[in-house]
Amino acid sequence: MQNRLPQPRLVVGSATVAWPLRITQNMRPHFASTGLGATIFCAILSIASASAAETGAMTAAGAGAVDVPLMVRALVALLMPGGFALLAAGLCRAKNAAHAIFMTLFGSVMAVAGFWICGFALSQSAAAGFLLRNRAHDAGLFSNFFLALPFVMVATCIPIGAMAERWRLKNFYVYAAFMSMFLWPIAARWAWSDGWLAHLGMGHGFVDVAGSGVVHAVGGLCALAGALVLGPRLGRYNKRGLANPLPAHNMPMALLGSFLLAVGWFGLNTLRSATSASSIGLIFTATALAGSGGAIAAAIYMATRTGKPDPTIVANGWLAGLVASSASAGLIGPTAAFIVGTVAGVLVCASINWLDKLLIDDPVGAISVHGVCGLWGLISTGLLANGGDSWNGVAGPVTGLLRGGSGAQLLAQIIGCAALAVWALGVSWLFFKLIDRFVPMRVQPETEVEGLDIPETGVQGYPDIRGSL
Repeated sequence: MQNRLPQPRLVVGSATVAWPLRITQNMRPHFASTGLGATIFCAILSIASASAAETGAMTAAGAGAVDVPLMVRALVALLMPGGFALLAAGLCRAKNAAHAIFMTLFGSVMAVAGFWICGFALSQSAAAGFLLRNRAHDAGLFSNFFLALPFVMVATCIPIGAMAERWRLKNFYVYAAFMSMFLWPIAARWAWSDGWLAHLGMGHGFVDVAGSGVVHAVGGLCALAGALVLGPRLGRYNKRGLANPLPAHNMPMALLGSFLLAVGWFGLNTLRSATSASSIGLIFTATALAGSGGAIAAAIYMATRTGKPDPTIVANGWLAGLVASSASAGLIGPTAAFIVGTVAGVLVCASINWLDKLLIDDPVGAISVHGVCGLWGLISTGLLANGGDSWNGVAGPVTGLLRGGSGAQLLAQIIGCAALAVWALGVSWLFFKLIDRFVPMRVQPETEVEGLDIPETGVQGYPDIRGSL
């Protein structure tokens, strides 16, 4: 097994690639006047001129076969941004629904562009080149780029829910570029592209098969940094510091989003580790059981405290179990997977309550689901892993402390957790504090009261609904 970003077997025959770019007079003048539009316009002109030389330099790479199952799993994983969109919009109030779902949509496409510009190059140990340039027509390189997209898109979407209902779109655009071009690629390089975390000299080095840390903890800790700088929603906490309920406006939408996320997880967890039908079967089974354990644990937790299961908390428990399963995908069996998910289901409930006591407002629970349970997934790998072969170039299976290991693997996982926490939380906090000085993060109070749909996006999610819903 390799510890790099996916290396599919993909070669195409001789081809000439061209990108016909034409700028028409129908472009809206007010778009260019925003400054952002002018920047994009200049970038397009620069890229277009480079593209002419680039396409002329592309050469054939031979002939071969496409790893179709791997591409299909990547397409399944690309359902996840749609799940995030429905979940965030459903758990927000009706007056902010269009704003929340648009941020997820546009954040996803910005992640693709940012990763193409420089994120992919920064995430690789081998020189890939900015804008995927300066290389012969390398079909394997292009498919590696595509197979990494679900990871960077998921990481970009995670903080949206935590900062929903008060985040200004202009600031969000800058964040999406920061995450896809810098924050996530550096973390991925450390852990997945022969970086220093992969070669700690302890056990098999830092092991994070499908992104409990590199994707989910990075996104969740970035969300924590943003929520700290942004502050809670108006009316979320009373003068005594107790949380006031701000109910979700569309529970079916939120739960449907959870279903889409869960389906996407089966693709995501197999992109970097599944090399045979048997390993895919193990990963699918462990993923399903981890999610099941998380949902059941969250339901029991809420039933013992309130007498009734809370659908939003149960859904978060389900997602928490899936998050925790990603680090050890293919390295643990069914029973261990259920245990990992069960612990995650309890952790997410406790974390949500704890954050409310600290007056940290997270409308969808993203910090707890992805940040806290992502870190737990990494630790659980150091405790329960018992599988894989030659991970990070070290011979033999990855063995956790409770499976007869020496404890070296657990220590490597703890060091990895600390490194990702310092990187994702510390650098994100500095970024948000700095950018807030130039592009304010928070909308005006009157905009927050009215709802962000019209002031920020120009459209209303529910045209017949007005007021403070």
